[in-house]
Amino acid sequence: MFDLIASLLSFFYDLNNSYVVAIVLLTFVVLVISTPLTLTGTRSMLKMQLLQPELKAIQNKYDKDDREAMNAEMMEFYKSNNINPVGGCIPMLFQIPVFLVLYRVILGITRRATDVGSELGEVTGSLAGGSTPEVINLGETRLFNPAYVGEDTQLFKDLSDTSEMNSIGFDLARSASQVLGDGIVDALPYLLLVLIVGLSGWAQHRMIRNRQTGAAVNPTQEMIMKFMPFFLPVFSFSLPAAIVFYFLVSNLYRIAQQYYITRSMYHGEESLGGQLRKNREDGDNSSEGDKKGSGGKSGGGKASGGGTKSGGKGSSGSKNNGNKKNGSGRAKTKSKTSTAARTGAPGRNSSGRQASARASVQPKARKKKKR
Repeated sequence: MFDLIASLLSFFYDLNNSYVVAIVLLTFVVLVISTPLTLTGTRSMLKMQLLQPELKAIQNKYDKDDREAMNAEMMEFYKSNNINPVGGCIPMLFQIPVFLVLYRVILGITRRATDVGSELGEVTGSLAGGSTPEVINLGETRLFNPAYVGEDTQLFKDLSDTSEMNSIGFDLARSASQVLGDGIVDALPYLLLVLIVGLSGWAQHRMIRNRQTGAAVNPTQEMIMKFMPFFLPVFSFSLPAAIVFYFLVSNLYRIAQQYYITRSMYHGEESLGGQLRKNREDGDNSSEGDKKGSGGKSGGGKASGGGTKSGGKGSSGSKNNGNKKNGSGRAKTKSKTSTAARTGAPGRNSSGRQASARASVQPKARKKKKR
């Protein structure tokens, strides 16, 4: 894989002898080759999400001990609907190694020749002669020793004879952080390149976010997608400009790719994304309706219960009032009876004396009270 990518890079360099053009063409070709896999994986992922209710119904139909029958029915379901359960993962399994190799090859052409052997020889000779060794660190003035590129290619020959990889005003072997040490004016093109990489990554992220169908997203994946546009320019600040151009071309191509995916798979109600979005909205509306219905039933039950209780209180209250009236009437009757019993028959008191004798005594008692 390394030799193939490096051969393509050397071939594109032979066309125009420009490092930037060779990197751009190589990146573009790799992205074009991987595009069908990206489209297939996205389409398979949408189909899986669209058929998720049927898959859950099949899983709920079987017990945990009957996994074999469940798997057989699910495989038959996949076959009848022409979907691959791992179709969304296969493109990623292919693309990740390819882009890692592409990254390593582009980074490899910025490798410089080491002077460890010559410096060690100078130090050894100086110590043997009794003099103080003087180590010369050539740093960025060393010639290039490109990795993965064949020594018989024009790209290798040109790089091995120079210490700078100049193209369209950039030294592709230097990073923005290194050039910033020379002055802000010299670093402006590099900083602008890093800024464009950050903005293009943010635009790509926004395009993916705006076409969400309501499907549940893994929190870790959501966090990675949210912060990745900010991480990329941070990395680009300390990486060689050759890699930053690779990031830029990748972002711009993926923006166009995401635009095509949005128009072809998410636009319109008949598209896969439109059907999935409609199913999600219908499910949300039905769940809200069920909640409202259960809330109305519980409210009606409470109202009827309150009416029953209040009615019961009213009837019991009327009974209590009636009982109180009857009780008061009985109490009055009892008091009259007891009075009659104490006084005896009319005209006589309890001792049998006549009432007239008592009447003659009462005025005196009243006079004494007045006194």
